[in-house]
Amino acid sequence: MKTITICGKEYEVACNAYTRFEYKRIFNKGIFEDLGALQEFSSEQERIKKEMTGRSEEEITEAVNMAILNKLDDFIDVVEKIAYILIYTANKKIGSFEEFLTGIEKINLADSWIAEVTEFAVNSFCG
Repeated sequence: MKTITICGKEYEVACNAYTRFEYKRIFNKGIFEDLGALQEFSSEQERIKKEMTGRSEEEITEAVNMAILNKLDDFIDVVEKIAYILIYTANKKIGSFEEFLTGIEKINLADSWIAEVTEFAVNSFCG
């Protein structure tokens, strides 16, 4: 198990063989498809960063943001779903996905929990 902090609230996260079945039951979609979307998103960011080697951090950030803007809704949707299923696996009393989302005041792509959830899920399912 691992603990992540989302908007100041700590959550235990876990993953087991049954997690992917729960994901499909709750979201009517396979988790591996969504993990693939996360990997594509990450690969696109890395590709842009490599292309802009030598530029300022501000220029790189702006270029990455502009390039991924049209994929941002999908990325955030997937991250929220994966975070929820990992939390749900650790604690079935968490409530519904919708109830979980109401506890997230804002989404900031720089928040560490996004990277932690992504890494935990990829390592658990693909590692």
